[in-house]
Amino acid sequence: MTFTVLQSVYKKDNPEYLSESLQSIVENTLIPSSIVLVKDGILTPELESVISEWQKKLPLKVVGYEQNQGLAYALNYGLQFVDTELVARMDSDDICYPDRFEKQISYFMNNTNLALLSGYIDEFNDNPNIIVSTRTVPLDYSAIKEFLKRRNAFNHMAVMFKKSAVIASGNYQTVPYFEDYDLWIRMIQNGFYAENIPEKLVKARIGNDMIGRRHGIAYSKYEINFLKRQLKSGFISKSEYMKLVIKRVPVRLFPKRVLKLIYKLLRG
Repeated sequence: MTFTVLQSVYKKDNPEYLSESLQSIVENTLIPSSIVLVKDGILTPELESVISEWQKKLPLKVVGYEQNQGLAYALNYGLQFVDTELVARMDSDDICYPDRFEKQISYFMNNTNLALLSGYIDEFNDNPNIIVSTRTVPLDYSAIKEFLKRRNAFNHMAVMFKKSAVIASGNYQTVPYFEDYDLWIRMIQNGFYAENIPEKLVKARIGNDMIGRRHGIAYSKYEINFLKRQLKSGFISKSEYMKLVIKRVPVRLFPKRVLKLIYKLLRG
């Protein structure tokens, strides 16, 4: 089964991290037939240099536009250049484990009704050899559906999905900070089958103030907007909506050190 890796990059991304990410693809036991790399706006000369070098080593299909539009737009834009049914996602600073793609492709081959699949990720700050936490996810379909009402049941950077299922579910939409979470819910609501595997697939960099991006009044407003979408769609009830607002929104106003501890506890 052939597959494509879909990535986006923008001017504030670190050229060294992008190179490490692409290096992890070339070192995989299974190489994608194509890597669609979306330039989300004009890039720095350093990033352009990295991309130019890797075009000599990998089947990079570089596409893009001049104005930065954000992740949802970039992924929607890039998906139109994907020629395979299976698509693997990763960000420009993620590092794949060497057998990531082989494990996921094998699972798709043995589960033909599967439309969406991710697994565990290891998280690190600056050094990918020093893992600070592991984010596990529920494995079977029924557990995933229940978990989605409370938290994201998939690790976006470790996801592999069927392109047709994503498009049929409305593709990525502009829901700041929740683009992927929102998409997975719509896929489930559209009847597509999903699972996770109990395997570590990706090393994810969390050192760039991840907590700071999920903190404060502005983020709380985005979270309420996301929850309202799920209420309107019927995915959660009014009582579930109220419980989630009460439980999740005030936490965003806690001091960062407290929020960091909560995230650590949630990741086990």
